[in-house]
Amino acid sequence: MRQDKRTETITYIVDESYRIQYMSKALAKQFSDFEPGEICYEKFRGREKPCRNCPLAHPNRKTDLFYNEDQGKWLKINAGEVEWPGARNCHVILAKDIYEEDMDNLCRFVNMKKEILERRNPGKTEKNKLTGLFARNPFFTQTETFLRVNETAAGKYCLVAIDIEHFKLFNEWYGQVAGDKLLREIGAHLNKMRQEFGGIAGYMGGDDFVIVLPNDEKVLENLKCRITGFVRAYGGHTGFLPAFGFYVIDDISLSASQMYDRAILAQETVKGNYAVRCAYYSSDMKTRLENNHVLLAEVQAGLERDEFIYYLQPKCNLNTGKIVGLESLVRWKHPEKGIVAPGYFIPVMESNGLITELDMKVWEQVCQTLQDWIKSGHKVIPISVNVSSVDIYAIDVVEHFKNLVRKYGLPPEYVELEITESAYVEEYKVITSVAEALRNAGFTVLMDDFGSGYSSLNMLKDVNVDVLKIDMKFLKMDENTMDKGMGILEAVTRMANIMGLRMIAEGVETEDQINYLLNMGCIYGQGYFFYKPLPVEEIKVLLNDENNVDYRGIQARKIEHVRFKDLFQSELASDSILNNILGPIAIYDVYCDNVELLQVNDKYCLLVGQDPVDLAENVQVMEAIHPDDRKKMQNIFQRSFQRLAEGAEGTVRRRREDGQYIWINIKAFFLREQDGHKMFYGAVRDVSEEMNQFQKLMIYQNKGN
Repeated sequence: MRQDKRTETITYIVDESYRIQYMSKALAKQFSDFEPGEICYEKFRGREKPCRNCPLAHPNRKTDLFYNEDQGKWLKINAGEVEWPGARNCHVILAKDIYEEDMDNLCRFVNMKKEILERRNPGKTEKNKLTGLFARNPFFTQTETFLRVNETAAGKYCLVAIDIEHFKLFNEWYGQVAGDKLLREIGAHLNKMRQEFGGIAGYMGGDDFVIVLPNDEKVLENLKCRITGFVRAYGGHTGFLPAFGFYVIDDISLSASQMYDRAILAQETVKGNYAVRCAYYSSDMKTRLENNHVLLAEVQAGLERDEFIYYLQPKCNLNTGKIVGLESLVRWKHPEKGIVAPGYFIPVMESNGLITELDMKVWEQVCQTLQDWIKSGHKVIPISVNVSSVDIYAIDVVEHFKNLVRKYGLPPEYVELEITESAYVEEYKVITSVAEALRNAGFTVLMDDFGSGYSSLNMLKDVNVDVLKIDMKFLKMDENTMDKGMGILEAVTRMANIMGLRMIAEGVETEDQINYLLNMGCIYGQGYFFYKPLPVEEIKVLLNDENNVDYRGIQARKIEHVRFKDLFQSELASDSILNNILGPIAIYDVYCDNVELLQVNDKYCLLVGQDPVDLAENVQVMEAIHPDDRKKMQNIFQRSFQRLAEGAEGTVRRRREDGQYIWINIKAFFLREQDGHKMFYGAVRDVSEEMNQFQKLMIYQNKGN
């Protein structure tokens, strides 16, 4: 019987510089002294230059045979492009032994030899099988040939780079088969446009496409609408929309690869922006790229000189203003520019793989501060630190934090970890498993920025976190969309309360927002209304006064609130009971200078002395308001719209059915807006007696004077 010589497939990931980013366990056993960043051909074979058949040198070869002279055996090599945090143009390499006495492998051996021979005929390999479009290098070759033939092509054609954002998540949700179908259909759309308008289309691998089309506004708009419409219909989720980068080919002396790079630069400016999905390349983009290289050098020097520090921003109880926790926020103490905010340097650190080194420095500083506070006899409240998906891939985050709290002698509940919701969406399985391991180790895990990107209410039931940080950007919308943002916030809060999730709102800036959050059931917040991020020493002074601190921290709701929607829909209260509880109420439709009644209850009918039939024929409210009070009536609704949480109230005169005027007080709350019509809830009461008494008092006082 033939000896079984099957071996485990070895896997590793290398970047464009042949540096190893990852090594599978099977391979790590052979190279126990491996350090990320080592060069593959030096590490594996002790050579000074890349292997002859290296996939990086031949990017079109996805499967190949490789003879290892050192070990005297054949390997079957599979290679594919892969994204890897902190590295560019990475490939995953899978290698497996081939034994010629294994007949099955021998057959594959012969077939692969045929494939190698066939690759020498470019006519058979320049098209990608899945999409039917030119592969990367053939696309570049075809484009350059096309432009050389068309000597007057400058300015007449546009190269468009297309990327489907979060395509990995699409595959995760819908499966590889559905993902391949999506790519195949996009390829078909691009091929059709190429035939219709004249051009060249290519597939760059992964979820990246490219096409050269006439530089005509209608043609390019047609492209954008066609691809966006198809992807939206196919995916059914805004997170999967395509991003477009346009480069008008005005310099045909550039290589096609350089043209594509410029289109990619434009594309990068719109990723993550769901309002703007396309951008044209401009020379300042290249300037920004060059400036980023200068900034990168400064950042690296700053890391070496320990110039990065952190500030702390308090998290507060909305009712009392007392501090319940702190969040660490990195700052750059620049030797010339002073304190620099993170928006200036974080993007370049993220794109160049330095963010984990920065995060680790901040985590260490936070633990050092907590230890110092404890040693000096101060009561301690938790400090949260930010953890990115890049950190989770770059290091063993769980072990790192275990070692940190062990090193500084800290209870793990004093160090809280904030992971952005986008990380959960993009890498759901990996991030959730890490979050669960952190919680099991005693750490508190917060989901940061919930609602800022692609999150869904459905996701909350599957994600095990301790605290949900909801994003107040929902209330920074325009007049036409604010009511939708309020509805989403209420739905998130209701779901979180049902699940027993603790909540805190971030970005709280106004008293109106506080009142709205409290009415909604959220009692913790963080933002400039209370405190801006402050240096550690200033925070220490605040905490020295224990009257400023609520040491219970962020708590879950302990008593159930009355939910009026549930009350209305239950059998607990009849219509008559609700009428007595609420008093006279009406739903108003306000548009232009008109105010109409949409709905009223029985108490309202009694107040104005009309039955529902009569009211239905006299819905124009302004006609019944005293002429001198009509502007005042309009002002009540205007103020109510501006003060969403509190509403607004005022007193006006209203004519009853018998022709007599009564004084009514209206407390109005904005409900929603549709097609220019604003809907308001109005609680109405008769205050005629109070007004009459007030007028008598004024007359009496005037006589006395």
